[in-house]
Amino acid sequence: MDFIFVCPKTQKTFTTPNFEIVDNRGVKTDADGNRMLDATVRLNAPCPFCGDRHEFHATELSCPFSADIP
Repeated sequence: MDFIFVCPKTQKTFTTPNFEIVDNRGVKTDADGNRMLDATVRLNAPCPFCGDRHEFHATELSCPFSADIP
């Protein structure tokens, strides 16, 4: 599965299946009943735009099944 990422340096969007989920603390529920994954997603390869290996909190990523993909 490809995840959607935005390079924090260039603000350009890319997709890749080359990532891993680290620091997974499971699914959290807020006071309004919204559920979110409390984890970090790390690229396993350099960003295609800046060459860094970014890490993102799961809440920073766009849902690959959403119609609101950047």
